[in-house]
Amino acid sequence: MPRIAFLSSRAARAALAVSLAAALSGCAVTVTQTAPPAAVAAAPLDLSSQAGQLDAFIRMRASSDGATVFANWWVTVFAAVPGERPREILRLDGYNVGRFVRNSDGSAEFISREVAYYRDPRTGQILSDWTNPFTNEKVAVLHVANDPVNQRYAAPQAGQPGRYPFMLSGDDVFLRLDVPLRYPNPLQPAEYPAESSGPTYLASEHFIFFANARDLRNPKLLSVPTTYAWTRTGPWLPWMKMGQQAGYLIYSGHGRKYASFAELPADVQAYTRANFAQYLTAPEKFVTPNETSWTYFRKLNPPKK
Repeated sequence: MPRIAFLSSRAARAALAVSLAAALSGCAVTVTQTAPPAAVAAAPLDLSSQAGQLDAFIRMRASSDGATVFANWWVTVFAAVPGERPREILRLDGYNVGRFVRNSDGSAEFISREVAYYRDPRTGQILSDWTNPFTNEKVAVLHVANDPVNQRYAAPQAGQPGRYPFMLSGDDVFLRLDVPLRYPNPLQPAEYPAESSGPTYLASEHFIFFANARDLRNPKLLSVPTTYAWTRTGPWLPWMKMGQQAGYLIYSGHGRKYASFAELPADVQAYTRANFAQYLTAPEKFVTPNETSWTYFRKLNPPKK
């Protein structure tokens, strides 16, 4: 039975009991009923226009008032080599901290940075080194520390169809974003023979965001509860020292949005405070270019001259 129905039933029984007691005692009793608070009027849900889509995405991904949010992930990393069954080799837990800024021309900027930590898949321990199961070499682990991770969103154009493939099924709202990637590898084989997977960086990232239509229709919810799934295929990580050996990595993960750092897993909080304290807050302004694990590796390990 729905909780609201139960509460209404209990209130009715209490009122009936008071009335019966008054009748039996001959006393006049006045029963005062308090009117329930007025419900928030639902706003129309527009997932087809560019303006409606941008508003929904901002509230799903972050908050329309510019507040900082945290979006975490729990990920399993698999290694796939030709002719073999993909094997689980690592876990990866981390988060993005960011906020949306709306510009006067109607465009928007998401200003963020992200940090994530590789773990032993059996013990869950955050790793400082790792024995590569393909080479048996012990290598130093370089955790994800990407600052910044920023994105611009163009101003909505009136009368133009939306840019994003939102889907509405009952009260469930889905948004799937597929991001195929191809560009020159920041780590060229001539400079990084053991760390580079080749002259071209090839990867693919896939996100599915989940929200509730009732939340999006509530104008008082500037930030709506959102969960998501994330998958990725990409080359060997530079610190694995796999060079151009055949194979790639598969990432399978999920996560959710939080309003504060204190809501993140306790060990992630502790490790971040001790090692990456700047990731407790979002960046102050929009800058380019974005950081990746490859550019971060190059920054820490410049090519030898």
